[in-house]
Amino acid sequence: MEEKLTIGDVVKKWGLIYGLLGLIVAILSIIFELHTLGTTATVLSSVLNISIAFSIYFLATKEFRTDNNDFLEFGQGFKIVALIGLLGGVIRAIGYYVYITIIDTGFIDWYKEQQLDAQEKAGVDIDNLPGFVSFFMSAEFLALATILGAIFGFLILGLIAVSVNKKTEDY
Repeated sequence: MEEKLTIGDVVKKWGLIYGLLGLIVAILSIIFELHTLGTTATVLSSVLNISIAFSIYFLATKEFRTDNNDFLEFGQGFKIVALIGLLGGVIRAIGYYVYITIIDTGFIDWYKEQQLDAQEKAGVDIDNLPGFVSFFMSAEFLALATILGAIFGFLILGLIAVSVNKKTEDY
């Protein structure tokens, strides 16, 4: 008897791949200091991340549809991309947080300096900034932003992939 692929199987496989690929891209961006190269490098990094996310969502939903007698309901697809996005986002956030707090602490110092310089150039008195503003310059916030970015990504890119791969019974 042939076993069917479950949503959980697809989510574990593709969520792990998505999380690890996203983490590799994020760490390589820091190692090669793409953040210092300007807007072009940032745009290219963003395009790469978007391409990876869409490809993962597309391939995961296609794999599930293929193994499910060529049927994929929109709700099933949404569940798959949401769980992949969350799993991949959490993996990437944890790895990113560990990297910038333990391995390369100089990045977070550079990031704080850049944020303060930008506020100073905008005419903000950085000596009188509220205490909560420092949270937005912390490794914890960057990790949280990674998860939020993954959620935003699956809501847009994932739903596009599901719409492309959706196939239900014809009545």
